[in-house]
Amino acid sequence: MGNDVSITLCAERGELELNAFEPGIAYALFNSICLLENAINTLSTKAIKDLTANTDICYNSIMNSISIVTALNPYIGYEKSSSIAKEALQTGKAVSEICLERGYLTEKQLTDILNPKTMLTPHMGTK
Repeated sequence: MGNDVSITLCAERGELELNAFEPGIAYALFNSICLLENAINTLSTKAIKDLTANTDICYNSIMNSISIVTALNPYIGYEKSSSIAKEALQTGKAVSEICLERGYLTEKQLTDILNPKTMLTPHMGTK
């Protein structure tokens, strides 16, 4: 913040293009750039370098999310999908579990439809 205030004050005090305070602006700017570079290097080495995702927890979060019901719309329709979402929200059950219980789709169909990898590319569902 000190460098930012220094740059602001130096820029205010200068007259048009004859700013006698340009060295002060340059010094504060380069000082801020060095501080930012050090902060980025510290963040990357101390926090980001060895960061890995827990794939099991990520997968379970996706499969237990109510929003995954949108993938079922092309196959079973909006009405059935929304009723599944409401029940999943009320009971805490997984979307796939409710869909299987109601007999809307088979387990193989659900596995194919709710596969997160296949959701990455658009495709037309078949009813």
